[in-house]
Formats: sequence, structure tokens, C-alpha cells
Amino acid sequence: MVKGFNAESEKPQFIYKQTVKSENVYEILMFRSKGGPGQGKYEIVGDYTVIDEDENLELSEQKVKNVISLLNGKDDLKELGNLTKTRVLFTIVPKKSEDDPTKIIFRNHDGKGTSEENAVLTIEKGVLNESQIRIPESE
Repeated sequence: MVKGFNAESEKPQFIYKQTVKSENVYEILMFRSKGGPGQGKYEIVGDYTVIDEDENLELSEQKVKNVISLLNGKDDLKELGNLTKTRVLFTIVPKKSEDDPTKIIFRNHDGKGTSEENAVLTIEKGVLNESQIRIPESE
């Protein structure tokens, strides 16, 4: 029982915060250990930039929370399709150089016509490998 309590009180590997510069940009931070237990700090490893300036800020933040949950290996995502009446699609942008950050473009599709760009997630090289994202194997 104590183990479960400790597990809940541990710092998550990834968190986010809204930037001071823009209400449409969220910094993605990763806890990086420096030495022994309890030593380390959160460092900025990327950002989530909302392109759709008409999107409700609370909805944008909920989308960021879902991304952070995925990075932390959790699948307790909040269903947003009933609020947006759209499907979220994404494209991983091909890297020009091996050292480039990973860029993922999120798009909204309402079932009619062309999807529209909604946000861009940019993450430092290698961070997705350190995340706890679980990708199901194809059958």
C-alpha cells in the first residue's frame, strides 16, 4: 500500500507550462536526473504551438494535457471529439538532418473537405525515445 502512495507522489517525467510570450504556446518540460535520487530538474525539451487562433484556450490546454499523458505512458486521455466535432489527424514531419527535432503537425478534420492545421509539437531529438509512449504493434 505504501508503494502505491509513493508511486503517486513521484514526479512525472513530463509536464507542461504556458509560456509568458504567448497564450498559444506551451513549453514541454522533462525531468532529468542529475546524480542521486531527488536530484534533478525539469528542462524545456520542446513546445506545443497552437496555430488555430480561434481555438478556445481551455480546449488547447486539454489537448496539451493529453499529449503530456501520452508522453508519461498513461492512456487516461480526455475524449475531445464530442467538444470539437472533429477528428484529430497528425503528420510527423520528415527530418532534414539526423539532429533535427521531431515535429508533429496536428490537423482537425470535420469530415468535409480538407483538414486544417491546428497545432505543432516540436520535441528535441531523442526525447520521444525516452518517453513512455506505448505504440501498439500491428498485427
